[in-house]
Amino acid sequence: MHFDEARWLTADRRPGETLRVALDRSLRDAIASGALRPGVRLPSSRSLALQLGVSRGVTTEAYEQLAAQGFLINRVKVAPVVAAVALPATPARPRPCSRQPRFDLTATTPDVRLFPVRRWTAALVEAVRASPPAAYDYGDSRGELELREALADHLGRTRGVVADPERIIVVNGAAQGVNLLAQVLATKGVRRVAVEDPSLDSQPQRIRLHGLEAVGQPVDGEGLVVDGLDADAVVVTPAHQFPTGAVLSGARRRQLLQWARGRSATVIEDDYDAEFRYDREPVRALQGLDPDRVAYLGTASKTLAPALRLAWVLVPDGLTEEAEQIKHLLDVCSPVMDQRALARFLVSGEYDRHVRRTRLVYQRRRDALVRAIGRHLPDLAVEGVAAGIHLTLRLPVGADDTAVAAAAEQEGLHVTPLSRFGISRSPSPGLVIGYGRVHDQAIEAAVVQLARVIALGTQRTSPE
Repeated sequence: MHFDEARWLTADRRPGETLRVALDRSLRDAIASGALRPGVRLPSSRSLALQLGVSRGVTTEAYEQLAAQGFLINRVKVAPVVAAVALPATPARPRPCSRQPRFDLTATTPDVRLFPVRRWTAALVEAVRASPPAAYDYGDSRGELELREALADHLGRTRGVVADPERIIVVNGAAQGVNLLAQVLATKGVRRVAVEDPSLDSQPQRIRLHGLEAVGQPVDGEGLVVDGLDADAVVVTPAHQFPTGAVLSGARRRQLLQWARGRSATVIEDDYDAEFRYDREPVRALQGLDPDRVAYLGTASKTLAPALRLAWVLVPDGLTEEAEQIKHLLDVCSPVMDQRALARFLVSGEYDRHVRRTRLVYQRRRDALVRAIGRHLPDLAVEGVAAGIHLTLRLPVGADDTAVAAAAEQEGLHVTPLSRFGISRSPSPGLVIGYGRVHDQAIEAAVVQLARVIALGTQRTSPE
C-alpha cells in the first residue's frame, strides 16, 4: 500500500510544542484513528519535509521516534511503513440501564436468596479438606464417582430412575446436558428432533446449533400429543410441562414409549423441577419405565442455585461411550470440588431437607398467587399449578399477550407472554407467571397491578 500524498498531514504546533513534537503528534493521531492503517507506506522524510515546509531533520527525527515506539517500521533507503500496533479500543457504548422490575415474575428462575449458604459452605470446606492431592488433577469426564453413586441412590429413591453410576455424566448445567445429548444423537445419525410446542425457546435453538432439525409437536392437557410424531428423537418435560404445566398422562406415557421402541428413537426427559410438587403424588420419571430408550436430564439449578452449574445426564447404554468422549472434548470434566460438595450434601440428607424447606416456601407463594388471581382476575383460567415454580394464566381470546407483557413491563411488572414459547404455531394467548422470586407479601400488589394492565389491554383489543 502506498501513501502518495499526505497533504492533510500538518505540523501545526500547539503552545509549547516544537515542530518535531507537533509532527510526531499528528502522525501518532493519524495511526491511532485508523486514518493511517498498518502497511501504508509513508512519504520519504525528504518528500514530507518539502510538503510541510520544514527541515528534513524534523521529519527524520519524528519518523525515528515513532519507529522506536513501534508505530512505524524504518528501513535503510526505504520509506517508512505503518506498523501493526495494538491501539486503544474504542470505548463501547454503555448499555442502556435496564430498570429492575418492582415485581419479578420470571418463570424460569428460583429464589436464590433461599440458597443454603452456611450448609453449602460447610460441605465445600469438608470436601476440600478430605480430598487427596490426586483430586486436584483432571477429573473423570463422567464426573466424580462419589457424586455419581450419590445421584444414583437419590434418583432411584425420589424419582424412580433406574440409575447405574456408570451411565451418569455430570455436566455444567442442563444447557450443557442438552448440547451433549444433541451431539451424541448427531453421531448416531439422528437428523430430526421433536420438541414440545410450546416449549422453552432455547431447546430448539440448541438442537439446531448441532446441525439437527428441530420440529414442534403439539401439547394439550395430557402433555405431548404422540399422534403424528415424526422424528428420530423427542425432548419432553413429562412431570411438569414447560410452559403449560401439563403432566404427561399415563396413557400418553405408554404411547410415547411404544412409539420410541417402534422407531428405535430416543426420548430426552428434562426433569427440571419435579422436586417441587404440591397437590399430587410424585409422578415417576419416564426413564424408570424404559431405561434403554430414555435419556434423563436433571439439574440443581432450581433446587439449589443456577450459579452452581451442576446437572446430570443418565444416558442409555448404547450412547454412554459417545457421551463420555464428547464431554471430555467439551471441557474434560466439571468442577471437581463442587461435585464432591454436592455428593456430601446428598449423602448427609441436607439436599432433601433443603428441598422440603423451599417446597413449603414456594407452595405458600403459589397459594397466595392463585388466591389473588381468583380475587382480581376471576374470569381467567389458571393452569399448571400442581408443581414447579410457575403457572400459566390464560388471557381472553383475541388478546395480544406480547402487548400485555410489554405494558406490564412499563408498570414495573415482569411477566412472559406464552406466545414467546411457540415453535411452529402460536398458542392461545396467556402469560407465564413465576413465583420463585416474588416475596409472599408482594404477591397481592403484583396481581392487582397485573389486573389493571390486563383490563386496559382487553379494552384496547375488544371490538367496538
